[in-house]
Amino acid sequence: MYRRTALGAAVASLLAAPSLRAQDRFPSRAVRVVVPFAPGGPTDVFARRFVDRFQRALGQTVVIENKAGAGGMLGAQDVARSRPDGYSLIFHASSSALTSPLVYRRPLYDPVKDFEQVSLLGVVPFVLAVGPQTGATNTAELVAALRARPGALSYGSSGVGTSNHLSAALFLARAGDLRAEHIPYRGSGPAIQDLVAGTTAFQVDTFGTLYELHRDRRLRIIAVMHPTRSVVDRGIPTLAEQGITGAEASTFNILAAPAGTPPEAMAALSDATRRVMADSAFQEELLSIGIEPEPDTSPRRALTFLAGELEKWRVVVQAAGVSIE
Repeated sequence: MYRRTALGAAVASLLAAPSLRAQDRFPSRAVRVVVPFAPGGPTDVFARRFVDRFQRALGQTVVIENKAGAGGMLGAQDVARSRPDGYSLIFHASSSALTSPLVYRRPLYDPVKDFEQVSLLGVVPFVLAVGPQTGATNTAELVAALRARPGALSYGSSGVGTSNHLSAALFLARAGDLRAEHIPYRGSGPAIQDLVAGTTAFQVDTFGTLYELHRDRRLRIIAVMHPTRSVVDRGIPTLAEQGITGAEASTFNILAAPAGTPPEAMAALSDATRRVMADSAFQEELLSIGIEPEPDTSPRRALTFLAGELEKWRVVVQAAGVSIE
């Protein structure tokens, strides 16, 4: 009787083993990707295009959850505190991965120590645009106007300490320690409206938000803040081509998981990401909206890139004296 019972238990155990292994295989349920900004913005648009392909590559449902607030820190904090099992991810932009942790005196997380970097997905170069009232047609003319009236001209941004605010401050510093009044808005949209209306003189933002207005001649994009010209419009020169070096600036998107996520889960997430970003049709789609896809999607590349950006922008934040309680 005992032998029969023992044999039965052994058989049951062997039959159950594949099922248990299947349950342990990652991912065995839906994955959550937190976008730390409101729906409809550039990060959300990229995230939805990416996730549509990512879930097919991963072989599991992937759900986007928008959780905005504090420059992206609330959503990022949510993921940082989530169970490190690979089922909660953050779709970082530069504000949540970089500038907000730098400008807040009490940041809610450490962008390096509290996350496992899955992949740097894409870089979105910033551009420098002027409003119609400046009369400037290139960077030299804007610099001349700023130098002639120190502190009299103004520029808008999507808020204090945001990446486009700091990028504008970087431009002013590299162009000769120029002075201009910073006017923060609640988002790029209202800031751009005032740029078009002539309330502000210039603004740093992306092709995605400015290019249609540029084509309609309601404002003028005078420079790309990137080492190379953009495929969006090859006719717009870089800042370096116009004599201003060291002012390269961009926003970016990184996929990350909570620190301590198991290697098996990280490997699956990394492999799925690599396959999505290697698709040439998807690369062309991203380029058409001003996103430059990153060819090296490895976790090491993401970590190296983030560490370099943190050091670069920490200097800018300190020089600009930007600090938020």
